[in-house]
Amino acid sequence: MNISARRLHRLITSGLAVVALAGAPRPSFAASFGPSSPWPDPAFLDYRQCHGRYDIQELNRLVPRARVALWLPGTRNVVVDQERHCITVTVESFGDGRLAELVMRGVAVPRRAVFLRLDRG
Repeated sequence: MNISARRLHRLITSGLAVVALAGAPRPSFAASFGPSSPWPDPAFLDYRQCHGRYDIQELNRLVPRARVALWLPGTRNVVVDQERHCITVTVESFGDGRLAELVMRGVAVPRRAVFLRLDRG
């Protein structure tokens, strides 16, 4: 095999691998977003939401800092959710959620302790 034939062979075999991978089953794009979000927005992705790994006492210690988000115009509520073991922050829009997420980071509230909830009503 000369050099150009080797290159052609590599291109064909790598192309077949790409075609095989493209046909492989994978989770749908919409399935990667949590139930709190009807639209794929990074701040509302399921893996970024709280999954109840925090103790209630720890959340009660963090919630005064999290309430700084209430100063934002689109934030409706900041509460400790006893059932979820999370701090639930209710916002009016996706942009408000992104801003609340940044505020949480700024006041040292772990993102994994916060559940962002969209409420357009």
